[in-house]
Amino acid sequence: MGETRPLGEQEQLLNSLHARGGLIAMQVLHVRGRLDPALVKCALAWLQAQHPMLRAHIRYGKIVWHLPSVVYRQPWFDTEGTTEIPLKVLDSADPDAWREIFAVEIRTPIPKGNHPRVRITIVRQSPDADLNHIVICADHATLDAQSANMFARQLLEFLADPAIAQRQSPRDTTLPPPIEAGLPNKSGSAETATYTPAIRLPKQTVPEPKKETRVLARHLACAVTAPLDDAIKANRTTLHGAITAAFLLAMRERYQLDAMTVLTTVDVRRLCKPVLPHEIYGCYIDILRTKHPITDDFWSTARDASFKVITALAKNRESASILKFPKWEVYRYEAGRTIRNKRRIDGLAVTTAGDSGLQDSYGTYTLEDVTRAISIDLFGPSLTVIANERLGGLDLSVVYTAIAISEDEVRWLTDNAVARLESFG
Repeated sequence: MGETRPLGEQEQLLNSLHARGGLIAMQVLHVRGRLDPALVKCALAWLQAQHPMLRAHIRYGKIVWHLPSVVYRQPWFDTEGTTEIPLKVLDSADPDAWREIFAVEIRTPIPKGNHPRVRITIVRQSPDADLNHIVICADHATLDAQSANMFARQLLEFLADPAIAQRQSPRDTTLPPPIEAGLPNKSGSAETATYTPAIRLPKQTVPEPKKETRVLARHLACAVTAPLDDAIKANRTTLHGAITAAFLLAMRERYQLDAMTVLTTVDVRRLCKPVLPHEIYGCYIDILRTKHPITDDFWSTARDASFKVITALAKNRESASILKFPKWEVYRYEAGRTIRNKRRIDGLAVTTAGDSGLQDSYGTYTLEDVTRAISIDLFGPSLTVIANERLGGLDLSVVYTAIAISEDEVRWLTDNAVARLESFG
């Protein structure tokens, strides 16, 4: 029998943005080994059996008025009648064909209907090709960084040994609750807190601007991350603080900025009552805005970045959150400035997703690399940095839109920030 529940406020917002091409979540697994699409199809069916959210489509009910400018039909998750996860296979002699598919997928929303909120494309050079690119596109309303890594791990584990995987019991048996169901009630102090307007990077002239989300990847090896971790502990901060500081100091050097607002994606499973386990598949994040002075002192900036996120979580999460339907203050401070700045808000967003848990070897398959991104053409920060720890190293995906900032500019900022992180070795 099917199960249904209304989307929570954050799920509604993310789903609404997805329909307009905003915050579409992407992950590409670069896998070496001859891959049978039939086996992948079995793996996707098994994943749907494991997680009710992957068995759910979205249907729409009555009209809801939030503000005069925000009108929508109440969406519901519904597991009855959901189709299987779509899987396409593309063979192309071009070794970079996966990049073209990525570029199309990241700007193409999953359509309305009884489809699950994820789709898969395998890109390879031929049926006998040794290198495959598994392109995963998802509605952010149903998936966060934790869930994306879980999806990738379980998919690869099934490919490695379907028999072992199929003996596992389903992780979830019912649709998980919306994030609002488990978080504490809003406090009065949070409701009356002063709004923090976004600080943007200076306007830039972009040669041949394109409405296209792109990603620049960097990998820090264990030889770099081990001394960096030691330095982080010695200076009483966090990896998030260090990454944020590295990019803020790069921006200070490039644009002579003294302050910047930063968007931080945080997993709030542990804030829910009762605490939601890591194995819950769904979207359980918040995005907090904090304002930071930028000095030439790396560790002072890192501690400030870390401390203000912790304080916001403890004292005024609701006020610091931007992941909610906009109120009048947002229109007052942000609407005109966002339009004039090519739909850019804050200069920087940072997601530190922890250890992905992904391995190098899965049976006869080898995971060579992972590409992660989220579409920010509709609106978003100038740079979105996604950090995942993997096998002692650190994967950095620097996401930007070619309508607002050039590749050369992103490369300069990224190289400068990475050099700062590597300097502790």
